Amino acid sequence: MRVASTVRGWWPPLAFLALAVIAQRLLLASRYDVDGHAAEHLGSASLPFLGSALLAILLWATPVARSQPDVLVCGAAWLAATVAVMIGNLRVVDDLVGAGHARTPTSAVPDIADHGLANTSVWYAVGAAVLLIAAFRRRRHIGDRATVAALILTVVVPPWVVPGFGVVVLATARCVARHRDDDTYGADRGLGHRQLTGDGRNDGRGRRD
Repeated sequence: MRVASTVRGWWPPLAFLALAVIAQRLLLASRYDVDGHAAEHLGSASLPFLGSALLAILLWATPVARSQPDVLVCGAAWLAATVAVMIGNLRVVDDLVGAGHARTPTSAVPDIADHGLANTSVWYAVGAAVLLIAAFRRRRHIGDRATVAALILTVVVPPWVVPGFGVVVLATARCVARHRDDDTYGADRGLGHRQLTGDGRNDGRGRRD
């Protein structure tokens, strides 16, 4: 019973992530047949799909944030930066494919692709992630420990791996908080029910047998 209730309550995050994977496969991965250095850049280009899922999870786990302009603006800025990351990396992939290096390994690929936007856009995403974390802390949606962890991982995790990794920490922290709130609400409801019904043998008129 509890497992079924948990699945019903937590299907949105799973659905967001599943849709992100499906969209990435259909709209991006299926368009290219690459390996080596080009495949690395194609993987980096998939960031907006993960970013969209993470933002959807954040807004699902923090309903009040949907009406807070600063949170929405910072979230949109981070998502826009991930789109710039995608555009920059797809430029590299297209340059490599056009030059006949669709499968050339990184160690052997010549310097023929325009890496400009791919290299700079990740830092835009890092900056936007810091602003998003700060907005959540300002609104008291996360505590000090989650804020520090998110900021540290945003800096420590290389931006060419996941620019703004702190957003992952942010989404995790908010999901944990929502789960805790749901458990507290359920416990409060159970306590209230027991107080109303006594030992569970209420005769319907507020009097125990």
